[in-house]
Amino acid sequence: MILFDGSDTRLRIARTSTQKSGREVRILRRTLVPFVQLLTVCFAFNAGAALADDNDRLVGERPNAGGAPEEITIRFGLLDIDAVDDKEQRFSIDAYTEIRWRDHRLAVDAVAGTEGNVRSFAVSDIWTPGLTIVNDRGLSAMLPQVANVDNNGNAVIRQRLSGRLAVKLGLQDFPFDSQRLTIDIVSYRYPPSELVFSTSTEFIADPAAFSAAGWRFENLQPESSVFKLTKDGAGRAKLTFGVVAHRNAGFYVLTLALPMTLILFLAWTVHWLQPSIVPTRMGMATATVFSLIALGVSLRLSLPQIDYLTQADRFVMYSTLLVLLSLGITVVATRWVNEDRERDAVRMTVYTRWAFPLVYILIIALTLNA
Repeated sequence: MILFDGSDTRLRIARTSTQKSGREVRILRRTLVPFVQLLTVCFAFNAGAALADDNDRLVGERPNAGGAPEEITIRFGLLDIDAVDDKEQRFSIDAYTEIRWRDHRLAVDAVAGTEGNVRSFAVSDIWTPGLTIVNDRGLSAMLPQVANVDNNGNAVIRQRLSGRLAVKLGLQDFPFDSQRLTIDIVSYRYPPSELVFSTSTEFIADPAAFSAAGWRFENLQPESSVFKLTKDGAGRAKLTFGVVAHRNAGFYVLTLALPMTLILFLAWTVHWLQPSIVPTRMGMATATVFSLIALGVSLRLSLPQIDYLTQADRFVMYSTLLVLLSLGITVVATRWVNEDRERDAVRMTVYTRWAFPLVYILIIALTLNA
């Protein structure tokens, strides 16, 4: 009888060792895998945070932070001014603009044959000079909001703008006035110590091609200045483009001076009638007053609610006083006729015939001098 078999014992030992090794591997796996996963998450988080910090600096910090001011070049092409609204104090434009600067952080080493490559970025993903048009009252951007960057880090934003801008009109000399129509560009982020506009900045426009009726236009040179909301407030870099608009007064000669002359001619003819023709004289004199009031009101409705008199207002006001004076003379002459003083009434009427046109010519000379 065999009591001990060595081969069987070795087999059992081997099986036992294999089972122990498997358990150790499983324990080691359960221990190490979560640890490795934790390390991976930590590494990814740190890498993401570092990338986010780099991106924040790329967007939030100007390229020469702490150094020389950024130099911004703007090419502004004014394609058209199609309307100038006196009452609303607005003018409408169609324009094309290019904004250029250099950001060395966006430069890359060009591989042979790729020197002219241009990359496109959303403007929210890179640093921009933070420009706004402060007198914008409804401009619309017609092109995508992207910046094109070459391998040297030269960035350019191209945009076409269409819409209305505000303008403060000075109408004291209306209708012989000239107005400055400006496009005021301001960096809302940087003062002049950190951002300047290049001397290569350019304003391009063909005033003869503008479609706004009733105006002649003349280009102005770009002007750099400091924009402040208050006298002691923080200043921001400002660049102004614009034109001078000269009003063509011919329209107002036809719509104001000519009708006014006809009304005053009617008032003047009253004094060529005999003072004894009372109903006709009084009817004509009264009609001129109402006609003059209607003309003055229609003129004022075309202008903003200003608190001063224009040249046109003074012309209407003095003409109205002349018509009222004519009406008063007519009333006095009628009274004298009723009092058997017809000779005196005729004498006053004769004087008025010659004085009336002379006074009207004086009114024109005083109020409608271009």
